[in-house]
Amino acid sequence: MLDETLSTMFANEFDRTLSLEPLDDRSFAVELDESWASLVGVHGGYMAAGMTRAAEAVAPGRAVRTATTSFLRPGAVGAARLDVDIVRSGRSFTNIVVSLVQAERLVCSSRITASACATGPEWRAQVTDRPAPIEQCVAFTPPPMIRHFEQARLVIDPTTIPDALADFARVAGHVQPLESRPIDAAWLVMIGDWFPPSPFRRLQPPAGGVSLDYTVHIHRLPSHVGAATWLEGVFTAADSSGGIALERGVLSTPDGVAVAETFHTRYTGGR
Repeated sequence: MLDETLSTMFANEFDRTLSLEPLDDRSFAVELDESWASLVGVHGGYMAAGMTRAAEAVAPGRAVRTATTSFLRPGAVGAARLDVDIVRSGRSFTNIVVSLVQAERLVCSSRITASACATGPEWRAQVTDRPAPIEQCVAFTPPPMIRHFEQARLVIDPTTIPDALADFARVAGHVQPLESRPIDAAWLVMIGDWFPPSPFRRLQPPAGGVSLDYTVHIHRLPSHVGAATWLEGVFTAADSSGGIALERGVLSTPDGVAVAETFHTRYTGGR
């Protein structure tokens, strides 16, 4: 049975603005909150996080490992509906498609793979591309009209401040939730799209910030990291061709263990 307290149980701001109201066993109502207003419409990572939360609700006991979101049009502050389709549910994996609809128009959709608890080969390499130490980073002050930056705390590597003057598109820094809460799949999906877009290092905003497709692969939840601990984030766009840049990102713990990786196609044309 769906958790009857989905829309009321959350005390912190992130979860409050992702509160889902079940409409039936495969649809949810959600209010896209004005605090997630972005440069264009509603922040894409926030909408992707809402779709992740809907997938978790219909596949309890399965962990979201990969979410790929395609953005068809900007979302708007206000009411939306999340429609969930379980494409396949096997012994090990569940494949889910979640659609976010406003005014009966598809805004974006996520293809989500969730897995049952399993054991298997384990290995990991230390993250090599990391931001400057946190004590060398500086507070990030975004433009006041881009409200989604109010949803987390960032100190940015001073060599990667987005000023449109750099030769290499790289943004790096340390980020943490504003409020004490576990770092879960929905928060990781959101935060992977939350940093200033790395093309802003080379292009004057808003060029290079529009999302086309966005994938997050979650390696592991940082269970050994406290809710108030910083995560490291590094995002680079080494190639832009035909008006599309591929941004690659890594989120890791303070000891250099990768938590999630992101792949993001951003529109760099139309200047």
